[in-house]
Amino acid sequence: MKLNIKFSKRIFWFLISILLFVNIFVFLGVRSRKQWEEVVVKTFNQEQLAIARSIAGRLENYFARTPENLQLYTFLHYRDIIQKPQEVLTRVAKFHVDSITLLFASGAKEIIETTGIRRQMRLTEREKYYLSILRQNQTYVSDTYQAEPNKPRKWVVDIVTFYETAAVVWTIDVLKICQEVTANVRSGRTGYAWIINKQGYLLAHIDETFLGEDAFVARAQKYPAISFTRINTLQKEYLLTGKEGTSWYISGWHRGERKDPIKKLIAYTPAFYAGPEHKNKFWAVAVSAPVDEIKGLVRQAVIYQWLLMVIALLILGIVTSYAFYTRWRWSYALEEEVNRKTEELERTHQALLRSERLTAMGSAVAYVAHEIKNPLVTIGGFSNQLLRAFEKDDKAKKKLLIIVNEAKRLEDFLKDIGQFAKDSEPQKERANLNELIEEIITFVESELANCKIALNLNLIPFPIYILADPNQIKQVLLNIIKNAMEAMPEGGCLTIKTYKNREATIEISDTGKGISQDASDKVFNPFFTTKKEGTGLGLSICHKIITAHQGTIFISSEGVNKGTNVAIRLPLVANQPT
Repeated sequence: MKLNIKFSKRIFWFLISILLFVNIFVFLGVRSRKQWEEVVVKTFNQEQLAIARSIAGRLENYFARTPENLQLYTFLHYRDIIQKPQEVLTRVAKFHVDSITLLFASGAKEIIETTGIRRQMRLTEREKYYLSILRQNQTYVSDTYQAEPNKPRKWVVDIVTFYETAAVVWTIDVLKICQEVTANVRSGRTGYAWIINKQGYLLAHIDETFLGEDAFVARAQKYPAISFTRINTLQKEYLLTGKEGTSWYISGWHRGERKDPIKKLIAYTPAFYAGPEHKNKFWAVAVSAPVDEIKGLVRQAVIYQWLLMVIALLILGIVTSYAFYTRWRWSYALEEEVNRKTEELERTHQALLRSERLTAMGSAVAYVAHEIKNPLVTIGGFSNQLLRAFEKDDKAKKKLLIIVNEAKRLEDFLKDIGQFAKDSEPQKERANLNELIEEIITFVESELANCKIALNLNLIPFPIYILADPNQIKQVLLNIIKNAMEAMPEGGCLTIKTYKNREATIEISDTGKGISQDASDKVFNPFFTTKKEGTGLGLSICHKIITAHQGTIFISSEGVNKGTNVAIRLPLVANQPT
């Protein structure tokens, strides 16, 4: 019984704790939602202000470039403006030019419109002012005014350019420009932009019935049941005085649809279309969006918050499991990497041992070659003397001739051995790889022709500069080309091409006998050869020279009788021509 009572108390306090936790969580959730709403609304209005600034920037950029372009056009094509006015008006339509007026010092003027040309002798006060600044020879941007008093929905700006004693007035339709820069602007899901001039007339609005109308009057006529005191006060005190800021107001419609009174956020900034130095010439750019849209997003976020709390516990378990799994995978990957590095070190160690063995073998070979060379020269010399002494004995002469030839072959073999054993440092200098190849081709050109081998020379059309010993590189090229020629005893095609990316590359390909897979792995080993009379040192020497130049050499073949490709890569010199 006591156990049940204790258990019941534990359940009771556990439930109380849960209830208290839920109440605290709900309280904090409601409070945080209101705080979120305030922060999100403020942040969103700042984003709307950034949009308004962007639109203002586009307008200012337009009026910064257009006067310069029209002044240049006036200077270059003034004769066309006089002789082909209608054609010129069509050309400048992209600047939203509504009409062109030519003002002459005599007081005459020509008005060029799409409907025709009108000539008058009476100037308006505005036009007289334009002529008065003729001598300043500086493009002028006027204030915003109604094109015709009886057409209140048409607002324009004049851009005045000058040519000698004449003024060219380009009348710009600002309604078209303002509608164009705001047409595709959307703030949030349904927010939009609008523009008002400092006289209080709308130059851009999503409701086209408002265009060119007095904003104060148009709103009251659209929805007389709503008080627009706040937005009217904002317009008078801030928008029409060139100030920047954010606020809110009450409206009776949105995107042209009539609604119950709704609260909207607004951000506004001035656009100084005549330049920042003309503070009295501006339009106010505003961006509006319903507050409920923004708060609705916060409400959704709160719901998501509750769901995320439930999901968080599940994710925590999954993440913990994944952390252990990742740790195991990381340990496994680390072990694999250690094994791979160990294998690389082993290969490097073997390469080092091989290099040491080759060095030791080179020293031994050099000593042996030196010891053999002297008696071999003696044998060759005495054999040549005996050959002359037995000039009439054909049988003895034949045997002595064999001795002389074999001694000569051994001398050539010892030369190769001596070159392989010799550890000569390359005398590097700046060299054009293409020129080295062309020199070698000059040596073997006639021999290629005699062997019926076609040469396909495809060198990059500009120099490839490398830092190398020209004689050693030519020796490598000549050795490889000779091997290719010997692989094509019945003729074929020899292709030599160069290119570069991060390093200089030479590719020498033939259509000869090819190399088997087993042999291709051993071609650079000393004394390995597939020829009947080869020494097996040619490619070893080539490999040694290229390695001494910090380069690489590769030999590949698809198989016997399928040709061979040799690729040599060498470091480039800095500042290569392009």
